[in-house]
Amino acid sequence: MQLYVALLPINYSNELITLQSCLNSLHVWFCENGMALNPSKSDAILFGTAQHLKTMSSLTSVKIADSVIQFSDTVKILGVTLDSNHTLGPHVKAISKSCFYHIRSFRQIRPSMDCSMAMAVASALVSARLDYANSILFGCPQKHISCLQRVQHTLARIVMQQAYRSSSSTELLKQLHWLPIEWRIRFKLATSTYKALHTGHPPYLTDLLQYHKSSVSTRSSTSQLLAIPRHNLSFGSHSFRVSAPRIWNSLTPQIRQCQTLATFRCHLKTHYFQSAFSAT
Repeated sequence: MQLYVALLPINYSNELITLQSCLNSLHVWFCENGMALNPSKSDAILFGTAQHLKTMSSLTSVKIADSVIQFSDTVKILGVTLDSNHTLGPHVKAISKSCFYHIRSFRQIRPSMDCSMAMAVASALVSARLDYANSILFGCPQKHISCLQRVQHTLARIVMQQAYRSSSSTELLKQLHWLPIEWRIRFKLATSTYKALHTGHPPYLTDLLQYHKSSVSTRSSTSQLLAIPRHNLSFGSHSFRVSAPRIWNSLTPQIRQCQTLATFRCHLKTHYFQSAFSAT
C-alpha cells in the first residue's frame, strides 16, 4: 500500500498532518481487521527537485503507528528504485549490477549452447531486466543510457562468442537484430501508447492522452497526432503525458494507422532498427 501527498514548500505542515492522520486511521483499520501495520517494514521518502528539497530541509521524518520513520534516500516500488531527486541513477546502477551478475553465470554455460538457445537464455536472463519498466528512462541523462548500453554490448559478445574488440559491438547488435537501449525505450513507450489509444487500457494512461485538435483543417488534423501538454520544468518532460505524445508524433502516419498490435510492433521495430543503424 502506498500513500502520496503533495507538499507546498511554503507551508507543508497542514498536508503533513493530513498524511499522518490518514496513516493513523489506516493503522486502526488494520488492527480492527486482524492485521498489523508494521513500521519497521515501512519506508518514507520525500520527492522533489534539489531546490524544493532544500526548502524542506527541516522535514526529516514522518510518524507511522506512533513510530518515527526517517526519510530514505531511495525507495523500491514495483521493482523500480526511485531516488528523492528522480535522477534514476540508483535504479540504473541496480539494473546494471543484476544484469552483470547473470551475465557472469551465462558466460560459464554459453559454450554448451547453440546460437538460438543462447539468444533465448540471454533474453530471459538479461534482456528482460533491461526492458522491465524501461519507459521511465526516457529523457534521463545519457550517462545512464550508456551504462545500460555497455551491459547489452557485453551480452551480445557472449551470445556471439566474440572476444573484446574482435568486432564492433554495433555490428553484433545488427546481427542479433537487437535494438539499442535508447530505441528499446522508445519502442516500449510507442507500444504502450498504441495500446492505450486502441484499447483504452490501462485507463490511468489513456486519460493522459488527447488527440491534437486544430481550428484549421490541415493534413495533420487527420493524421492521429497527439496533443503535447505544456510543462514548466524539464523534469515534467519525462512524464508519460509528455513523452508519449512526442514519441507517437515522431512516427510515420503508416505506422500510427496500423490496425493490429502485431502489425504495429512489426513495422515499429523495422522503422527503429533502420533509424538506429542508419549511420553504420
